[in-house]
Amino acid sequence: MGRRRRWAAVRRGHRLPAPPVAGSVVTAATAVSVALGGTRVLEDVSIEVRAGEVLALVGPNGAGKSTLLSALTGDVAVSAGTVTLAGAPLSAWSATESAMRRAVLLQQVRLSFPFTVAEVVEMGRAPWAGTPLESTDDDAVRAALADADVAQFAARRFTSLSGGEQARVALARVLAQRTGLLLLDEPTAALDLRHQELVLSVARSRAATGVAVVVVLHDLNLAAAHADRVAVLAGGRIVATGAPADVLGGDLLTEVYDHDVEVIAHPRTGTPVILPRR
Repeated sequence: MGRRRRWAAVRRGHRLPAPPVAGSVVTAATAVSVALGGTRVLEDVSIEVRAGEVLALVGPNGAGKSTLLSALTGDVAVSAGTVTLAGAPLSAWSATESAMRRAVLLQQVRLSFPFTVAEVVEMGRAPWAGTPLESTDDDAVRAALADADVAQFAARRFTSLSGGEQARVALARVLAQRTGLLLLDEPTAALDLRHQELVLSVARSRAATGVAVVVVLHDLNLAAAHADRVAVLAGGRIVATGAPADVLGGDLLTEVYDHDVEVIAHPRTGTPVILPRR
């Protein structure tokens, strides 16, 4: 009880998030530019992310996808423009308050200490310590382990897992955080076909509950199949945004990727299927 009282005292000043309202803007970048090492990597980018949608960021290497995600998280400073979270500038929130509102999955997750998988996933519950939602910790961890298909590894050391297994554990940690915004940077990069589909299915199911999801993807077919909206980046700018069927056209993708691209409709679903011409 003493520990709980200490945590409650620490957390008393933090503002708990309101439940997401379907269609409301959860985070937004407005006229954002970012310079890294003296080079402009984002130029005048504006995007809104709404509750209940999956927004995929796609584009060639160096287009600015991960940088835009990092701008939304506040991990990189913007040289121009503004970024908001839950209607307020990022600077308006403490680190804990931000963590109550958005969860971030990075491309690379490294742990040197021999934590078990369950302990790694439990780390996602840290923002809620000392709040009423602390009582849901066990349920959140159990559900996240199952959703990421890593429950069978719960007692194993994180460092003993393969790269793909570690990536799924990292996803489970983010899911356990249970925030209204998920920011996922290439979550399928190290995964086999089954688990790529699993990750995007989980993103879709979270969006169905009102969560806003932003996911950086290299696989255009995953974006076409699972995203509500797609933003195509090239040269540090957003060159197109909209529904996959409206945005992922052969002419645009051929220009953006500098390779001849063919887009056909899936014979059963009508979803765009993107193929490089060979």
